[in-house]
Amino acid sequence: MKVRPLSPAVPVVCLFLLAAACAPDAGPGDDIAGTEQRSSELVQTCTATNVTGNPYKGRLCGGAFIDNCTPGLVYSCRGGARGTTGNCTLGTTCSVACLTGAGDTPVTANIGTATPVANDACFNGPAPLTFSTNSTTGGSYVTMTGTLTQPHSPYAIVNFKGTTADVPPLCSPPLFLFPNTNSVSWIEPTNVVAASKTVPLWALISFNDSTGAGRNLVSVTNPLTLNPGGTLPKPALASFSVSDANGTPISTIPGGSNAFAHGTLPASTPAPVGGTRVTVTSNPANAFVTDGSFNIDAGCFSNTTAGTLTATSSLTSNLAATVSATSGAGAALSQNVVVTPPALAVQSVTLTPSTVTGGASLTGTVNLNRVVLSSDASSTVSVRISEGNISGAKLATFSGCTGSPACTGTVAVPRGSRSASFTISTSAVGSQDFVTVAAGASWSNTSASAQLTINPSGNASASLSSLVISPSSGFCGFSATGTVTLTGPAPAGGAAVALSSSSTANAQVPASVTVAAGQTQASFTATTGPRCSASSVVITATYGGASQQNALFFN
Repeated sequence: MKVRPLSPAVPVVCLFLLAAACAPDAGPGDDIAGTEQRSSELVQTCTATNVTGNPYKGRLCGGAFIDNCTPGLVYSCRGGARGTTGNCTLGTTCSVACLTGAGDTPVTANIGTATPVANDACFNGPAPLTFSTNSTTGGSYVTMTGTLTQPHSPYAIVNFKGTTADVPPLCSPPLFLFPNTNSVSWIEPTNVVAASKTVPLWALISFNDSTGAGRNLVSVTNPLTLNPGGTLPKPALASFSVSDANGTPISTIPGGSNAFAHGTLPASTPAPVGGTRVTVTSNPANAFVTDGSFNIDAGCFSNTTAGTLTATSSLTSNLAATVSATSGAGAALSQNVVVTPPALAVQSVTLTPSTVTGGASLTGTVNLNRVVLSSDASSTVSVRISEGNISGAKLATFSGCTGSPACTGTVAVPRGSRSASFTISTSAVGSQDFVTVAAGASWSNTSASAQLTINPSGNASASLSSLVISPSSGFCGFSATGTVTLTGPAPAGGAAVALSSSSTANAQVPASVTVAAGQTQASFTATTGPRCSASSVVITATYGGASQQNALFFN
């Protein structure tokens, strides 16, 4: 039976000896049982252990444990202390495969310092791994088949081993054999080679037998010879779709939202070595701000990671678009998608200025994500001004804002506009306080807010609190931004903070920087050079009887 890789409906369980599925920090297909690619030459001496490093004792099936033995052969192992290497020597050369015994110590069993044991034997049934051909031109496809005729329940797990850059791993490892099937086939791409190359491949099939015992069937290495003179195939797309996040194909998409591009290749031609790049474009090009191109990995028939198409958010009317995809071979496939204006939403709230002296007024502005259209059911925004964060008192309001100490009112954004402004009045405060101006609407899936700082008036006792410079280091000639912060709002007329440099030849600052009335911070620029003979320069700021210092360092 030929099938594509399956993902079982039931979870993968740790079978009795399956190192690849059960070892710590390993996932399906991980090569815990030694090195992934193994030499076609017979290994005479090797090391075989469990997950805790305890060496095995007994007759052991190479490739079924954490080992570097030749797969499919039986070794004679002597055990030993943890950390012992070379504990196994070649015992029996099997012609088809080896099979682990029902009483073997599981690789993952917690046995402390005890010696794990194995009692394995050669298997002479149908070969676990066969190819449609053992010699082919590099770049060609080869059909691989994993076979297990023993009873297996609830399913057997087939791991394809020995893969390289020339014969890539399975697309979605591992493969599964359910109780009513004895074989599973897949199409394997190969790489173009400059000279003949032989790749030793093998299979590890893990299953529970009819008694419920966990078993591992390991094939001997099966050589696949790749010959020069070939080219990589370039399969055309068999299907293409644009879908939502749930995988449902779409015909319309709101501006600003994402759609996802998927493609499949014909059932007989998976992606070649190196994968298939699918280029996705839209017409008109401005319908989407990302192109949604994606890769189909080697050996896969479809992309595991969707290409993301983000619809433009600048539309004021519907835009019909055609989304096309091509692998570079065959005709491009396309899907028609109508991009609609994005749903109207509250985007931000701005306050100008964001810091005032109590009793002053300011302008609040509600900003939407786009202009209001005649088709919009509503563009009225609910605006709430909180009570003082510190005092709990009503400190700010605007026309139509009702309630106390917090108040709520509405602001209507006119058709054709994307913002509306309103005047906020404040009350006098005895000490600095803060209120939050928040905007939202039932028709908007987003809300926004901004914080207003209200300072007391006539505060002439503010002094310098801090001096911050960023970046604080760089190569000679770099510039930095300095920020001075006062302990309270600057008085009427502002606060002039004096600045100085310990070496004007190395770094320069203005003589002063002014913090505007009612504000607590101001910034200035410090420049370095033309000489940078010192390793550092100290910048000093002074105001209100207090000084703060910070340093600039030269790399």
